[in-house]
Amino acid sequence: MPILDETFLLITACVFYTAALIIAYLDRMRFTYEYLIAACILGLASHTLSLAQRWDRVGHGPFISLHEILSSNLWSLMLGLTCFILLARRQREAMRFIFPLPGLLMVWLLLTPPRDTHLPATYDTLWLYFHVLSGKFFLALLMLATGLAIYEYLRLAGEKGSGAAAAIDSTSYRLLAFAFCFESLMLLFGAVWAQDAWGRYWAWDPLETWAFLTWICVIFVLHWRLNHPRRAVYAILVSACFVLAFLTFFGVPFVSTAPHKGMI
Repeated sequence: MPILDETFLLITACVFYTAALIIAYLDRMRFTYEYLIAACILGLASHTLSLAQRWDRVGHGPFISLHEILSSNLWSLMLGLTCFILLARRQREAMRFIFPLPGLLMVWLLLTPPRDTHLPATYDTLWLYFHVLSGKFFLALLMLATGLAIYEYLRLAGEKGSGAAAAIDSTSYRLLAFAFCFESLMLLFGAVWAQDAWGRYWAWDPLETWAFLTWICVIFVLHWRLNHPRRAVYAILVSACFVLAFLTFFGVPFVSTAPHKGMI
């Protein structure tokens, strides 16, 4: 019997995440970098232990119920955000436009019952892990690209041609390009998993269709940005991609009749 159970560890993680959010938004004049990093890392450590305990207890990864999907995606998004803060210190103020999403998922997670689940026979394959992992990379990178695009337009709109604006724009576009690569892998691994589980690579079920539409949307934005430098339109288009991806991850699996429908 663990000394600290998974629920207590999850709540502790959310407390640290909330502290990071408060630090990011309250200290506008002087960004408290060390405190922010400490809060994020402590939150991730506690969250990792919570996920590990649940995985050990129920016997499968956190990708079946809505609670598990929210928890694992909150963990991966916070990991991506923490890595961004560490690697792009000069652009860290952009996280104020990124933090709302993990904050929303955190509240949603705490309001969702943590019911135990079982692993369907069709989920018992290695391809599922590749599919899920690439999807988490995709969503985290798309979140960062979207936050940077919004930050560039809202905070640097009057600095056209400045080095800071150009750096933010370049970083956002590169993150979107990497997001596209990981979404492509997600679709590829998903197709291989579908063939292994249901005997077909593609069936145009609702989840597959929405994922494909998101992929098309990202391709369009990547090509559009090469020839149209207008920041406002780029920010809107990237945001639209993210909204579509968010609905694909957290909406369609729980309302559709797809074979890999989530269990609420």
